Order: sequence, then structure tokens, then C-alpha cells
Amino acid sequence: MPALPEISFVIPVYNKADVLPYVIRALAAQQPAPDAEYIFVDDASSDMSVAVLEREAAATLPMVTVLRNTSNAGPSVRLNQGAAQARGRLLCLIDADELILPDAVALMQQALRQHDADLVHGKVIRSALPAAQIVPTPRGAMPDCKTGDRPLQMILQGRGFVRMTWLVETALFRASGGCDERIFIQDESLPLRLATKARRLVDFRGGMTMAPQAASHLSADKRQQHHDRFFAYYNLLADQPGLPSQERQMIAATCASIAWKAVRRSGLPLAQFAALSAYLQGKAGLAVSADFLKRAATAFRALPDIRRTAPSIQLPHSASAPPP
Repeated sequence: MPALPEISFVIPVYNKADVLPYVIRALAAQQPAPDAEYIFVDDASSDMSVAVLEREAAATLPMVTVLRNTSNAGPSVRLNQGAAQARGRLLCLIDADELILPDAVALMQQALRQHDADLVHGKVIRSALPAAQIVPTPRGAMPDCKTGDRPLQMILQGRGFVRMTWLVETALFRASGGCDERIFIQDESLPLRLATKARRLVDFRGGMTMAPQAASHLSADKRQQHHDRFFAYYNLLADQPGLPSQERQMIAATCASIAWKAVRRSGLPLAQFAALSAYLQGKAGLAVSADFLKRAATAFRALPDIRRTAPSIQLPHSASAPPP
């Protein structure tokens, strides 16, 4: 029976046939080559993504699994689907349109050991070039980083956690419940959920992946972004009633801020005066009422043309709770 890999790369894919060859090439160029398996989860792509994966990934990388799906469920569901099959002690989570630097995995592993952490986040370097013109080069040295024993507070106070370059202990991912499948896009919710269970977070200041010029991203839809951001925080309040009061207040204030932006920019059906008042209360450090948050949640649920999904993949030891 083959030995278990140290790392499981889990990469959700939707219509990335044009960039996948370069993503695969960057994974194969890791120095030194990691003891890893590679799980690509296709979300019912309508282009040639699956063909590229089955042809190029299988020929270039060891221990490749391509999971095919016939329905489009969104990255939250697909990440969980891949993580449920992962055999590694660590999960490396990256987007299917990002080219990982040649020494990124080695540096992230080193940071886990050096700081006795269970969660590492690397930034993304945005490029105006297409993937074919990008040649990722090694960082060569450990980037500056911030380390903390209160990961959730780091996430709440920080910025730049929404792009996926994560190295996380598989046990931590599963203890957190993985991605919140009530939310289509995992960008905002995954860091929050991981942080509630993490012992120590290392946040790299330097980029670990390169994002090429792209035609579109799911998160470019502002209405979808506002909806998913709000429920990332709102669901966290419902799922984690034991959070410290300071962090609950910060989360509620973030909900109010998102609601106010959505009223102005996304046509959220919520009274402007109430939304502005709640936003200003949160900004001033005052408590935002639970009644307002419930009314905001009802308004977000009423938004038309929002991609929504129902939970379908259950991780072992899932911490997910039913919608509030």
C-alpha cells in the first residue's frame, strides 16, 4: 500500500483551460519537489478544463486525481469535495488561475515548523501579463510575516486574506467544518472559519503566487460579493456563539458595513437610514443590534440573481451549523 503524502493540493476548477497548463507547470517546478498528491475538482466547466487536466496534469504531476462533476455548485462545495478525499497531513489550497512560486511550498512548510503554527497564508502578486508570459521565480528567502496566537482577530483586523494561498493542517480544516457551503464563494468565509479553530497563524507579507491577467472572476460581481461577504460574517456569529464579546462586536460591525455598502451599490432592499445608523454605530465601536442584522439577512436573501447553493459534501467532524 503506498505511503500517505505529506501534502494534498486541492484546487477547484471552473473554465480555466487557458491558464491550467501554466498552473500545472508551476506546481511541477516546486523546489524541492514536495511529497504531495494533487486533487483537481472540476465544477462542471463548459470549456476544455477537464481535458487539459486529464492530459497535462496526469503526465506532469505524481498522484493526480481529477474529480468531475455534472453540476455547477461553486468553489465552496468543490473545495470541500476535494478536501474530503485528501490523504495528506497538510492541505495546500490555491486558485486554479494562480501560478505558485517555485519555493512557495518549501517556505510555507518552513514557516509552519519555525513558528509552531497550523495555518499559513501567502499573498498573491497580481500581474497585467497573460499566464503564458509569466515566469515565476523563487523568492529565495523567507518573506516578512506577522504571527499571532489569536488568528481570528488577525483576520478581522487585517486585509488581503481573500485570495487562496493557504497551507493548513488537514485536521484543522476538518475541525473548522471547511468551507461554508451555504455561501457560493469561499473567499471571505474560509479564512474566518479556519481562524476560529487555529492555534497560530502566520501571515506572509510577500506573494507566494502570481495571478495573471484574467477576463473575469466570480468575485468581480459586486452584488454576489456583498451577499457572500455578509453571510460569511453573519453565519459565523450564529455558528460560534462562544466567541469573545470583542470579536463578536467586530464581526457585527463588519456585517453592518457590508449591508450599508450593499444598500448603496447593490440595491439591497433595506431602509437606508437604518443601514447608515447601524454602520455608524459599528464604526464608533458601539454594539450593532441583532434585530438589524436579522433584517439585513432577510434583505440579502431577497436579492435576485444571486448564486446560492445548498450543503452537499460533509467533511468528517464537520462543525457546520444550520442556517440561522
